[in-house]
Amino acid sequence: MVCLARAPEGPLLLSRGHHTAARARLESATSRVRQSVPSMARPGPYQQSDLVQVWDRVALSYADIDLTAPDHRAYHEHVLERIGPPAGRAICEVGCGSGTTSAILGGLGARVTLVDLSPRSLALARGHFERLKQHADYCRQDGLRMGFRDASFDVVWNGGVIEHFSDEGKVALMREMWRVTRPGGLLLIMVPNALDLPFMLGKKIAEWRGKWIFGFEDDLSESRFRGLAGAAGVAVAEFHAHNPIVGWWFLPWGRAITGRLGLNTLRWHAKRSRFGHVLTLAARKP
Repeated sequence: MVCLARAPEGPLLLSRGHHTAARARLESATSRVRQSVPSMARPGPYQQSDLVQVWDRVALSYADIDLTAPDHRAYHEHVLERIGPPAGRAICEVGCGSGTTSAILGGLGARVTLVDLSPRSLALARGHFERLKQHADYCRQDGLRMGFRDASFDVVWNGGVIEHFSDEGKVALMREMWRVTRPGGLLLIMVPNALDLPFMLGKKIAEWRGKWIFGFEDDLSESRFRGLAGAAGVAVAEFHAHNPIVGWWFLPWGRAITGRLGLNTLRWHAKRSRFGHVLTLAARKP
């Protein structure tokens, strides 16, 4: 296993209006990651061939993340609710992206490991952790073939990752995440909900306009998610969805309309609904 060294430890300092460094600094950090952390494997056989390039490009959009926005606050609170007190627990995010949620877990005492194939995403996540004086292990690995021993982590999780794989890849990734989860540990996976119809329409519009930046994405209903999890050996899992608002933001003027209706609040974004944007699988390993 090849991982970057930990950043310095320290308290979590979340500031309002926090943004990431400029693109030039991110490119420099990305170059350092490429040089210091060789890839453990080529992208897996079930992934799109340009996977790393797609997510290196997507990483540039993380610069505009506002952690105080209601959708992000609801997401972070949802993860904390499902995980429980993180202090002292080994938590691995497989496909970490910006790493902002894991930084919150680290600030609450978790021992965080971040896995991603994208050097730019890892560089961005590392920069975020270091600015907050948080620590983590940064691992450039293929999530389908991670270099960890069986039962390495108390919590293994991701959000917005497995929908970018074919069904065979989804099963392989869940099986690998389940493998490195300890008995009694938690597997937590979040995907866009195929029943979020405003989002599905907004995505089609973005694809038609050539504005969709996330590459291949195959969103899931609960029934499909349950079947794929069973095929991966995750037979007993809970499913639910939350945030019926953010899907509207993918439509033209959607954010303005939900704002005018008074729906852009934490209460509405945290609301559970069959049609909520974020569909969650939570499974406790026997």
